[in-house]
Amino acid sequence: MQQTTAPSSQIQQAPSLQLITQQGQRNPARRVGLPNSTLPAGTGSGLTVTLDYLSSLRHDDNLRLTDPSLGSTTWWENTLALNVQRQTPDSLLDFDLSGLYRIANEPIIGTESSFSDPLSRLSYQRTRANSQLSLLAEYRERDLAFNRSLTDINLDGVIDASDVIGTVGDQVNTRGNLDWETGLNDPIGFRFNYNRRERRYSNTIDPNLFENSSDDYAATTLFRFSPVLQGNLRLSYRDFQAEDSSRTDRQTTVASTGVTYDVSSITSVSANVGYSRVDDTQRTNNINNVTEDFVWSFGWDKILPDGSANAQIDQTFGVNGSRINATVGRDYQRSGGFFGFNVGFTRGPFDEVTPIGQINYRYQLASSQIGATIQRRVGTSTQSVETRQTLAFLTYDYFINQVSALSFSASFIDQEDEGTGTANPRQRGTFNAAYSRAITKDWAMTFGYQYEMDDQNGFDASSNAFSLTLGRRFTLKP
Repeated sequence: MQQTTAPSSQIQQAPSLQLITQQGQRNPARRVGLPNSTLPAGTGSGLTVTLDYLSSLRHDDNLRLTDPSLGSTTWWENTLALNVQRQTPDSLLDFDLSGLYRIANEPIIGTESSFSDPLSRLSYQRTRANSQLSLLAEYRERDLAFNRSLTDINLDGVIDASDVIGTVGDQVNTRGNLDWETGLNDPIGFRFNYNRRERRYSNTIDPNLFENSSDDYAATTLFRFSPVLQGNLRLSYRDFQAEDSSRTDRQTTVASTGVTYDVSSITSVSANVGYSRVDDTQRTNNINNVTEDFVWSFGWDKILPDGSANAQIDQTFGVNGSRINATVGRDYQRSGGFFGFNVGFTRGPFDEVTPIGQINYRYQLASSQIGATIQRRVGTSTQSVETRQTLAFLTYDYFINQVSALSFSASFIDQEDEGTGTANPRQRGTFNAAYSRAITKDWAMTFGYQYEMDDQNGFDASSNAFSLTLGRRFTLKP
């Protein structure tokens, strides 16, 4: 996505209110058109250290989304979040550490207190004249009864049914990433990428919430034959394990080669062809199945005065067979906003044809902004099932003045299995409304309302929640 510049006449919020506003940036619709990362605003050494404190009183009439409701739940949370950023001319280091203490009174369970939802994240980016490096390490726990926000779903991640059905238990997520590239200006360059993803559960009896992990390795050699022609050789390997009923153990290897050609200074085409091998083992039944097929892709990109255009068609191969995707896209950049779309079709291993795509929209005025992200995609889920997933995030923010604001958001996810089995439809959605106000230069408050719905195979439940939050940001450095 491209960066959108806000109009100079936009209302500047009070410092204490900015803390509350930044919490809302977790919604993908509020990040449309914005840069992926924010550089620190410190001076001198480029070091900034902040400590955020949030205290929330909440009440929910059906916290665990049962039908009928077991009763209302009231709880008090106190959150501390530390952020450290250090910037140099060619690098950025970012460290986050947070957690909360919760006292909750639930029906049947009674009153309990606990430390919950610890988060630790370290990221590092460095760019040199002929190389670049990116590192990420993250550990996060969350109690799904109290913290199951749909905005945590990764638009680029693996489709996982637990994103919809998980309402009881503790979820533990671990992520790691290493992306290193050298020879950026040489005739031959090299890139290595490693991704680690692990999801575990505790305190749950739901058999659909099972532990799973994946390790992805990719090595690419780049050949710059001329200023307009570049070739590549790529080898990738993925090791996936899941403690599902079949105890899945799967290795996927893909070897490919391709070229990218700059037709002009604004237009380029690319083509890749390769071979994929999937070794799938079900340890419960001691069944092993090895399948292979060709993979390929063709792409076209063009830079335009007001954005860009692209088209792509490719064939991928997974445990259930081959899938062909074809899409066309267009981005429009405006002084007050951004609009981009990518639409097309996919044909899966069971010969089903499904529309896919994504729409991103952001428009900003002096005192308000609108954001929207809608995505439809089909792929192999963590449950090893071809799954159609639709995501929608809508936001509207109105800045009343420098010390107060209104915000509204809606989030929705729909999943449905494709193929010869049952569709197993499942949906979740939330609507949020909040009024925020800076009480002083340092303290701000938010009064919020949330409606949540859950629909799985005809089982329908909903809840209404109210919250009052006080927050303060302590700037420790500079």
